[in-house]
Amino acid sequence: MFNNNSRLIYLDTNVYSRPFDDQTQAVIQEEANAFLEIVAEIKANRLTLLCSDILAFEVSNILNEGKRAKVEDYLGLCAEYVENAEEVLGLGRRIQNDCQVRPRDALHVASAILGGAQYFLSYDKRIIRVTQDRCYHRLAKSYRREHFSAMSPIRFVEKLKKGKLE
Repeated sequence: MFNNNSRLIYLDTNVYSRPFDDQTQAVIQEEANAFLEIVAEIKANRLTLLCSDILAFEVSNILNEGKRAKVEDYLGLCAEYVENAEEVLGLGRRIQNDCQVRPRDALHVASAILGGAQYFLSYDKRIIRVTQDRCYHRLAKSYRREHFSAMSPIRFVEKLKKGKLE
């Protein structure tokens, strides 16, 4: 269950998949290592993981069976879950239109906001740009979420290590 002393985070599908991508590129290795550091924090109960229907759907559609099974194992770390209720779909449409992101990405962000996550982590630069983050933050406030931030897991881990997370 949710630990009040930990931060609730939401990881995009690409974050879960990173350790199983081609590790010959240094940036992919760095991204995979950031994910593994986050997993260690989750296992130590310093972070709490939020999942959603859209995340489960995308993972179930990973073509490589071995990769899908390993990603599904990581989903087992989730302590909280958001279903694609009408509220998620409605906020997803607002995010898609107001923040100019693709429909599935908007559903991920909407799930994170409505699930109460403080951080949405992704390696997709199109959805974690500063302009998008400001847009998400504005929409999150209308759902009484005072803190909501989108960033890369690498940046998140750096801030976590420096004690600079809100």
